[in-house]
Amino acid sequence: MTEKSVVQTVKKEVPKSKQEPLLKKKGPFQPTEIPSPVFGFNQRPKNTDIIVEHELSHFLNDVVENRFDSLVVSKETMTETEKTVPFVNDEEQLEVETTWLEINQEEQVGLIEEKPSSELLEHTIEEIVPIPMPEIQIELVEVEEEVTQEEATEEVTQEEDSIEEVKELIAVSTESIEEAEVVEALPEPPAPKRSNLPFNVMMLKQDKQKWEERKRKRALEQPSEVPTENKQAEKVSQVIDLFPIKEKESLPPTDDDYYAFPTDSLLNPPVTVVNDTKWLLEQEEILNETLQNFNVGASVVNVTQGPSVTRFEVQPEPGVKVNKITNLSDDIKLSLAARDIRIEAPIPGKHTIGIEVPNQKSRPVFINEIIQSSIFKESTSPLTAVLGLDIAGKPIVTDLKKMPHGLIAGATGSGKSVCINTILVSLLFKASPEDLKLLLIDPKMVELAPYNRIPHLVSPVITDVKAATAALKWAVEEMERRYELFAHTGVRDINRFNELAIKHKQYSDKLPFIVIVIDELADLMMMSPADVEEAICRIAQKARACGIHLIVATQRPSVDVITGLIKANIPTRVAFSVSSQVDSRTIIDISGAEKLLGRGDMLFLENGSSKPVRLQGTFVSDEEIDLVVGHVREQREPEYLFEQEELLKKAQVTENEDELFYEACEFIIDQGGASTSSLQRRFKIGYNRAARLMDMLETHGYITSANGSKAREVLITLADLESIQDASANN
Repeated sequence: MTEKSVVQTVKKEVPKSKQEPLLKKKGPFQPTEIPSPVFGFNQRPKNTDIIVEHELSHFLNDVVENRFDSLVVSKETMTETEKTVPFVNDEEQLEVETTWLEINQEEQVGLIEEKPSSELLEHTIEEIVPIPMPEIQIELVEVEEEVTQEEATEEVTQEEDSIEEVKELIAVSTESIEEAEVVEALPEPPAPKRSNLPFNVMMLKQDKQKWEERKRKRALEQPSEVPTENKQAEKVSQVIDLFPIKEKESLPPTDDDYYAFPTDSLLNPPVTVVNDTKWLLEQEEILNETLQNFNVGASVVNVTQGPSVTRFEVQPEPGVKVNKITNLSDDIKLSLAARDIRIEAPIPGKHTIGIEVPNQKSRPVFINEIIQSSIFKESTSPLTAVLGLDIAGKPIVTDLKKMPHGLIAGATGSGKSVCINTILVSLLFKASPEDLKLLLIDPKMVELAPYNRIPHLVSPVITDVKAATAALKWAVEEMERRYELFAHTGVRDINRFNELAIKHKQYSDKLPFIVIVIDELADLMMMSPADVEEAICRIAQKARACGIHLIVATQRPSVDVITGLIKANIPTRVAFSVSSQVDSRTIIDISGAEKLLGRGDMLFLENGSSKPVRLQGTFVSDEEIDLVVGHVREQREPEYLFEQEELLKKAQVTENEDELFYEACEFIIDQGGASTSSLQRRFKIGYNRAARLMDMLETHGYITSANGSKAREVLITLADLESIQDASANN
């Protein structure tokens, strides 16, 4: 029994079917077949020819010898195990030996057959030898060739390609060329250092030959790479030409934007000055006699004749009080038989007292006389405004930037509107439409009408009071927008902002000055005093640095028109003849305007000055205004920012709608009902406003009509309200 069991165990260990897998495990590594892009994702073909890479051929013998050594070792181990097993007879031993020989022969034949196969050889090489990623070089070269081909076939007239895309193309192509050249310059690493190459990334001999051919072609084409860069630069310049708007923004104004300023030939020539020396001597003698008659130790030392007033300078003797002379104003007027006199005691900067007496014949001062003067021509500010001549005959001009806001007041017929026309005409002589914009508000409807359709206007001359209020609110919004722009840019005023714009050649970003002229403030203050006063005060307080200047004229210089806020924020004031001393104090804080002669006779209180200066305002006729305005209209068409009708519609909408209307709609939708008391509590408003909101909601059909003391039902949803808001916003 024991012998049979031994024989059975031997037969279970040695069968061929169970021993072959054991021997195959000790064979070479065979990778799993994975579809490769080299063969089009198909099964690898079995080549009968031996394909060996030259630099790797010296490894094959070592590999084969190692494999045969492993097989010999496995054979010895098998023979040792077989020797330990006792066999029953020689036949069984012979069978075992024959089976081993057959297995050994089959393994050797299989090894010889597997040796010439390219698949196993390649995979074993991949396991042993690393290749330094030649596919990356191939991809780089292919990308370079594709880019150059695309650039060769690319049309220059493609307007949708931006400048940035062309620059990126150039950058990518140059980077790929540089990377490829760097890869070529690297020395080939020694073969034994190749390792850790994935088995499905392979550079065949055919690929390597193609890569060598491409490298030779690129070496031949290197001299022609410089012209391609020039072509790329030409493409960039051509693409830049496709954007004329950006080019126009960065270029200075061309001849089409040229503005020809008006000339002096459009104005009337100045009147020649004629001095009446005889009358001056007579008046001087009478004044000296009068002072002697009242025992005042003083005498006339100088006489200055102006266009409408002559000033006699009286120097008192030592110990004589100034008020002795000032108290004699009525007596001097009586003795000189003058309409009115004005005593300035003392004259600023002099040791004398000025007694101003009206001329026997006054001469008109035309605007051409001051425009031709050197002080006006040498002024570089575009906001240079003409005022008139002082008593000494010296031209007086002012800069609105230094003003920065002006108040003009006087009785009817004293010369306010003529002064405004003089300022506007002088601004047209100095400022182009790019430098200055005008917002003219004329409730009288006739004074500023000739200036319609000039290119300097922001809108047509506004004559409606409601539209004027809306225009002032627009000016406040423009002021806030400019200050936000200055804060974002990091500048303090409009001059610095425009300097930066010119420095960076952004001529379209320059901000023009805005001059707001209101011819009759009293009419605006009667219609909506709160809104007008708030807008004027806000502009007068803040708008100086952002280039917005305000000129306000009124014929009723009372406290209800020229309020304390307006007067405090407008430092420059011009007082024409008024009826009372109270009105004079309202305008210039001192008396003296009640003694003016009218017809352009004014007191000019400049910003920072303590005492006013007496001037004779210039006169500009309607014909001169028409000629100057006609010349300006020929230069360019006006570009209005808004129309008066738009302002009226906006004002009408704001009057009809309450600012809490949409909030009230959302509230009643959330509550599911509407009542006056709930609106009062929710929005903290009075009964009248809450009831008006309820009436508006009922008029629009958002709630039902009144049903006793019950809350009204809501007829709209939140989605309906949102659609209504979107529609109103689009309109």
